[in-house]
Amino acid sequence: MIKFLISFLLIFVLFSCNEFESEKIYQNLNTSIKDIEKVVNLKKNTNNIKEKTKINDEKNTIFYYIGDSYFIEGVEYLPIENYNYTEIGLSTFYGKELHKVKTINNDFNNVTELLGRHKTLPLPSMVKITNLDNGLSINIKIVDRHYDNGSLIQVSRKVAQLLGFYGDKIATVRVDILSDASKQWKSVALSLNEPEFNQTVSSAPTETVSISEIDNSINNTGKEFSEILNPIEISSEKVQNFKLFLRIFNFENYDDIKNIMNNLDNNLKYTSEKNGLKYDLILGPLEKTDVNNLVSYFISKGYKETKIELN
Repeated sequence: MIKFLISFLLIFVLFSCNEFESEKIYQNLNTSIKDIEKVVNLKKNTNNIKEKTKINDEKNTIFYYIGDSYFIEGVEYLPIENYNYTEIGLSTFYGKELHKVKTINNDFNNVTELLGRHKTLPLPSMVKITNLDNGLSINIKIVDRHYDNGSLIQVSRKVAQLLGFYGDKIATVRVDILSDASKQWKSVALSLNEPEFNQTVSSAPTETVSISEIDNSINNTGKEFSEILNPIEISSEKVQNFKLFLRIFNFENYDDIKNIMNNLDNNLKYTSEKNGLKYDLILGPLEKTDVNNLVSYFISKGYKETKIELN
């Protein structure tokens, strides 16, 4: 319907203008159509997710969620259980804009907790995230979906601070799933939605404990209560020197690569590789801040499959 209305408007305007003006208007309207389609597709994805989780929202209980395949600006993502998952990419972080915002599976994003958002891992899952720029790593819980093609994962502000990239805004990371911990979280989330769970909780014996008793207990140990419950363990590994490259797949021929590179920065270094019947374009070495923009650029040109590589 949107395309029909815009097409009607386009025909009307074109007949009212000279040839040069018509071409210019056509280009502008064509760009506007693509922008509108992006918004409509994003709205559809959001509505589909809301509809699928409507029943669970009414219960207001955290639940185990994988979900169907979905699209981000034309790129398809297929959520799946994969207890051997490991991948290298870029990490960004979120701040107050997502603090206390509810997740797809009724959990909450929180800037002060060790949390992350990922495009395909089950919710909840546990992963080890390593900042390859400085070797620091930490275990975090994946609680929500992440909707940016350019980065692999989005973490809380707290995680970015602990991994040392809060100031840089972006980091090269490796994400490894923690299979045992993830399976435990799956069991917990599933059990929370069992009818027997609510019956057990309501019938469980309770005992009143005064605040003074808790305070005395904490004072006797000499530790903060939060440190006892949630100790933060930061590991480190040897930092290896590496250069960042971006591989773009599925060029029909080498001429297509040359044509698209002519429209980019002449200072960008690149090579090409034959991959079956098609070609891959490898850009680099690159700065982290450039990768995100380049991914978006190639997606807009129809090249939706990209991969970050280290060398």
